[in-house]
Amino acid sequence: MPELLDLRASSRAGEVRVRLGNGRTLRVGTELCRALGLAPGEVHPGVVAQLEREDLRLRTRERALRLLALRPRSRAELERRLRRAADASVAAEVLSALEREGLVDDRRFAEQWVRTRRTVRLLGTFRLRAELLRKGVPREIVEAALASAPADEDAVAAELARLRLPRYRHLPADKAARRLAGYLARRGFGAGAVLRALRAAGLAAPDGR
Repeated sequence: MPELLDLRASSRAGEVRVRLGNGRTLRVGTELCRALGLAPGEVHPGVVAQLEREDLRLRTRERALRLLALRPRSRAELERRLRRAADASVAAEVLSALEREGLVDDRRFAEQWVRTRRTVRLLGTFRLRAELLRKGVPREIVEAALASAPADEDAVAAELARLRLPRYRHLPADKAARRLAGYLARRGFGAGAVLRALRAAGLAAPDGR
């Protein structure tokens, strides 16, 4: 039978350190420790399995909090990172707990992403939608976030065209138009907004429209 050598107080609130006979020291929540009635001596292998899972859960939660401290992330982004070191069920348990605590919230994340990248990066709807979908945000949440921060994309595209056009002044007009149209499309503006921005900049559309 596995042996539990001792339990020690942890510097982390709500945790104890459990040392096993195989040399491993596990982090265990105080609530689970009390529920299992842990004490030095022989323990059932099933109890050891519970302790090992609890240790993994606590370490996975800590990793998730470190990632969130660096920048906001979607649930899917976090899950991809956490599953590198934890199995799917532990990662899902940790993320569900963080959602209940309000620390992971795809709606808030998507709204912040749209507001920031619309105003700071001057990105269009197509680009914003693609970015959020790549981050695993559900489509209905993406669409709601885009609707919550509407923008005059014609005006934004025209301003970007005005700022970008000096880079192409040395080019023939048709080539400058192609370069500028490609730039605006990559920034997420639709064909209509791109066409109107080119006209505002005094350029014909690349296809002559």
